[in-house]
Amino acid sequence: MNTDNLKARMEDYSRFIITLLILSVYFYLGTIITTYLTESNHEVLMMGLTSLSMGAAFFFTLRWKKCRQALQDQESQ
Repeated sequence: MNTDNLKARMEDYSRFIITLLILSVYFYLGTIITTYLTESNHEVLMMGLTSLSMGAAFFFTLRWKKCRQALQDQESQ
């Protein structure tokens, strides 16, 4: 891949990571609110969504690291 493509992917992945982390915080706060402030049976669903979005953020972090490594390899050549 060329360097412009790698830089664009890295930028996209970093946006995905930030968005997914913000979404995880909202889901976690929703879990806290439904668990402690009001009676609801949705805490398992909310924790599942929190875990899913955190897992997706971790996945994109790994992809971002791969692109960064490939970009460093290309620049060193």
